[in-house]
Amino acid sequence: METSFGPVELVALAFDDPRIPPPVTRAVLDVAGTGAVTLLDLAVVRRGDDGELVILEAEDLADAAGLVAAELAAPGLTGGEDLQEIAAAVAPGTSVLVLAIEHTWSRRLVAAADAADADVILYERVPAATVNEIAAQAEVASGAQR
Repeated sequence: METSFGPVELVALAFDDPRIPPPVTRAVLDVAGTGAVTLLDLAVVRRGDDGELVILEAEDLADAAGLVAAELAAPGLTGGEDLQEIAAAVAPGTSVLVLAIEHTWSRRLVAAADAADADVILYERVPAATVNEIAAQAEVASGAQR
């Protein structure tokens, strides 16, 4: 089997506003532009103050989130079921930016592992807040040992 993608993560960022903040859209475009990740698909889920739900998939976005410059490698990858599940948690007057991101840097590793018949026995994503908290605790502990 030929490997064409590395690991993919579905990331949903919730905002207390119906619009995606411009610094976030710029950051998404900047990170995708580095080549470390590939933006496969994106969507915006909004719920108006009146409770009306709007799901904007990539082809519907136009300039709605400021992400029209994003080149998507697999538009439509984020399915309706994923978006409906996310939509259920969207409060009135808020929005969620949904990103399907491929870890492009890992393509060679995945291809080599596939060729060697390796099995992934663990794949765990640790949130940044957790890593930063543990690192801060370790720094305090190492300072206390000096």
